[in-house]
Amino acid sequence: MPLKKLVPFFFNFQLKPIVGIEQSWWPSILQAQHRKMQKFIVFFSLALCISPISSQAQTNQGSAITPLPFQLFLPKNEADPKRVDAIKNNALLVFLHGSGERGSDNNAQLKHGAEFFKQLAQGHNTVVLVPQCPEDLSWHNGSSEITKSGRKYRYPKGLKTNRVLDILEKLIDSVVIAQNIDKAKIKIGGLSMGGMGTLELLRRRPEYYQRAFVICGGGHKALARQIGQTPIWFFHGEEDQVVLPKYANKLYRKLKRKGIETKWTLYPGVDHNSWDLAFEEQELIPWLNQ
Repeated sequence: MPLKKLVPFFFNFQLKPIVGIEQSWWPSILQAQHRKMQKFIVFFSLALCISPISSQAQTNQGSAITPLPFQLFLPKNEADPKRVDAIKNNALLVFLHGSGERGSDNNAQLKHGAEFFKQLAQGHNTVVLVPQCPEDLSWHNGSSEITKSGRKYRYPKGLKTNRVLDILEKLIDSVVIAQNIDKAKIKIGGLSMGGMGTLELLRRRPEYYQRAFVICGGGHKALARQIGQTPIWFFHGEEDQVVLPKYANKLYRKLKRKGIETKWTLYPGVDHNSWDLAFEEQELIPWLNQ
């Protein structure tokens, strides 16, 4: 696809989702960041184009690109609220939603945690990136089946190819450049499928993320020797029948034995929706900001 045709498509598609900012100064932000975001979208568009599917797919404009909608929560510049781009050394939180929020509407991924993201952006100089996974893809490479004893997960022991994570990592790199992110302040978190994807990204880039949190997720215990020294906080509902607590607790205990900073919070009587309580944890933001 010619670049001059590709860039406007992604510019219109991706610039719109920047949220967490007041309506009164939204037009000024568009003007202030127009040139900067053009460079950002060009970079991201090129990254998508070169993602290898096959030589035929690269020439087939309709199937060569996997769209990855996303929303950005941007911190305010208190000295000049019209200039978000003037803020330096921002932190970044990448948040991955669960399987029920997949799609292409670029809205469903905010079903859980939106107020938490706004709080981080407005009070803690943190850019929050919330991508939306396409309907037929997944943030992780595991599989599951329903058995008499509940849902059973099978997680890969080693690293496997994941196209949507390939694209997501290019997007993350682009946001780091465009939003003046301090590379020592990149954090990641997710719930359910997104919690599993969080662990997968830690395996793909050991030591890249400063801190991570996993809500009602899980992964193979072999991850303990594959994800580096990143501190992780696990949250789970004791009565979770969608992702049994054991899928996270085994990994937690393995990490603990290795001496990695790890926390475990189990909510008695809570089912799969442990995210409601996790986002209300008063210590979560201070812990992320350590």
